[in-house]
Amino acid sequence: MEQEIFIGGSGMKYRILGKTGYEVSAVSMGCWGIGGQWGPVDEKQAVSTINAAFDAGVNLFDTADAYGLGKSEIYTGKALRDKRGEVFIATKVGNWARRFGDPPGLKTIHSIINCCHASLYRLGTDYIDLYQCHVGIPEHPEIFVEAFELLKKQGKIRYYAISTNDLPSLKAINSLEGCAACQINYSLLSRSAEKDILPFCHKNNIGVLLRGPLAQGMLSDKFSADTRFEDSVRQKWNPDSDQHEHFLSSLKKIKALREFVTGERSMVDLALQFVLAHPAVTCPIPGMKSPEQSRQNASAADATLDQKTLNRIDEICPPA
Repeated sequence: MEQEIFIGGSGMKYRILGKTGYEVSAVSMGCWGIGGQWGPVDEKQAVSTINAAFDAGVNLFDTADAYGLGKSEIYTGKALRDKRGEVFIATKVGNWARRFGDPPGLKTIHSIINCCHASLYRLGTDYIDLYQCHVGIPEHPEIFVEAFELLKKQGKIRYYAISTNDLPSLKAINSLEGCAACQINYSLLSRSAEKDILPFCHKNNIGVLLRGPLAQGMLSDKFSADTRFEDSVRQKWNPDSDQHEHFLSSLKKIKALREFVTGERSMVDLALQFVLAHPAVTCPIPGMKSPEQSRQNASAADATLDQKTLNRIDEICPPA
């Protein structure tokens, strides 16, 4: 079944998010960047970035308690407080505690519930639309499921999900068939999800949010072999780091993909239109740190890729 598409007043396209029945923008916003881990972002910049995305038709905003250790949730909440009934807020639980070496959120139902209450407070809302397990391979998924089901009954969350590319973990979170969505890493440069987890989501009406659709900014086509990264996320690509060869290999693929870049289509457009062409995908959630990025990313949903282009992309970036 192909994704149903609806056109909003802003021109943005909308798709149904799996079992939720909610119409979400075909390009939505990832809020990791406004937490400050990709470089400093103050409240004014964060709020203006979110407002620009909203004005461009974006209505799903994805954050996490671990992004900037709560800062992203605070900024997201402040920006969306007067728009609460018009937006779909997704956040996550599970990575905050792991940063400090003691993951209580992985051990008890009450810890997950307490984390939810903290997120509600930071977001300034009394309910979360989509609450996601932020542990790719949870040791005790049944604890998350039980906590999520209880939070649903209490009205604290509307739906729950998991952020993972591991199919057994998705199946575990969906053990009661209550998993509404899955957040998956998928892009032109990372296509392994096509093997199993995307087909499973498509078959079982599980909505798909895509993290990393721009490959952590690589598909913005702004980098070269001489680029040096200062942020903690991408330092792994620097010379003498463990993923430098992967970085160089990806740059070669990006160079070949430039044949599709025109005055009407940027590399960012190409990357987002590619993932949107997969029938299982609901929406990519590229990170945005400025109003200009918000507008650029949102406009990518305006066009689609034809089959000839998709076939040529397969030659340059073969399926895994």
